[in-house]
Order: sequence, then C-alpha cells, then structure tokens
Amino acid sequence: MPRRTVVLSLFLCALAVALPALAAPPLPEPRLPENKHVLSQKAQELRQEGDLVAYQPSHAVLNALFTADEDAPRGVYGPISAYVRTRACPTAWLIEKGELERVRELAARKNAPPYEFSLTLEEDCPGQVTHAVFVTAPGSTPEAWLKWRSQFHGSKAARHYAAALEGLKKAEAAGLALTGELRFLSVNGQLVPRNLEDVLREEGRLTPVFDLDKGKSAGR
Repeated sequence: MPRRTVVLSLFLCALAVALPALAAPPLPEPRLPENKHVLSQKAQELRQEGDLVAYQPSHAVLNALFTADEDAPRGVYGPISAYVRTRACPTAWLIEKGELERVRELAARKNAPPYEFSLTLEEDCPGQVTHAVFVTAPGSTPEAWLKWRSQFHGSKAARHYAAALEGLKKAEAAGLALTGELRFLSVNGQLVPRNLEDVLREEGRLTPVFDLDKGKSAGR
C-alpha cells in the first residue's frame, strides 16, 4: 500500500475516534459545597448591633459541662455540644470583637491560668433569632466557680452557695467537672427574664447529667 494511503487511513481512524468526544458537551466546572442556610436579615442586624463575629470554639469549650442557673443551680448539663444538637434551626458560634481580642491576648501568655470568656450560640429560625450566651473557663474548678460569685456577694457567698458548691464537688468527683454556664438567653434581641434552668427543663430536649440536689448522676 502506498505510504500516502497509509497515512490517510491512520488520520481518518483518529478522526473517527475524536469526533464523538468533540461533539459531547464539556464537563461542568467543579463546584464547592453550597451552604443551604442563608442568614436572615434579623440575624445580620443582631450581629451588627452586638459587634459579633463568627468563632470556632475549641474542643474544650464544646465538651464543657454547664449549669443554667447562676444563683441556685439544680443540675449539671452538657456537654455544650449536646445543647447545640438539640436546636431545631441552623446555628452558628459568635463572639464579641472585644472579647475575641481579650481571648487572643490571654491565650498568648505563657502558663496562663484558666480564664473566663463568653460565646454566643446563634439559632436562626424563621421570624425568631435566639442567642444563647455561654460563659466558659476550661480547666476551672468548683472553687473558682465560688470565687467568681464572691466578687458580688462577699463573705456571704460561701454560706449562700454552700449546697451548690457541695454538689459541684460531688459532680467533679464523679468525673463531671463543671467548666461552663448558660448565663443569658435572648430572642430577637430581647433578654429572656425567666430562670434558664426552668426553660431547659420545660423544653425537655436536654436532661441533666448530674443532679446537684441529690448529689448523684442523673438517672441513678
């Protein structure tokens, strides 16, 4: 077979293979996963009013056990991550810009003792944005819990919180050390004036892991 004929035959074969690929539509560009939740206008407004920015809590914070009554706690709840999972609407962690700067400064210090700081869990429901403000001090102790309250109650603190402190020590001995507190709850920017432990118990979504009144793990 003449050389020219061989070359022509090879070219036609290659063209026959390439034509279907050339006719096929191009593959779509790869796309990043979409965030299905679009932040509501109210949530945006509250973030701006509160000078709040997104924040990723550490595992120590998410694993913290907490109380929900600042004055006379009856139970230890948690961890905080369990509370997050009970929420019905999309959530996001936020922190005040000034608080973020303070946390960064403290975290940069060598051998810094446990320090208390606050974080806000935003729950963005249709027509209702709830902010749950947690105060946490990973690595803290029941004595530190009492010391913080002594700033406001002075020498009366030890007597006033004696029962709660004894319960917290028993929880710590049972491996359920308290390092957090649900301190404030607001809906659409309005502070919820009720006892927050009552709110939790009425919701029924999260039960205590330790009964401070009885001094033992819940359910035992």
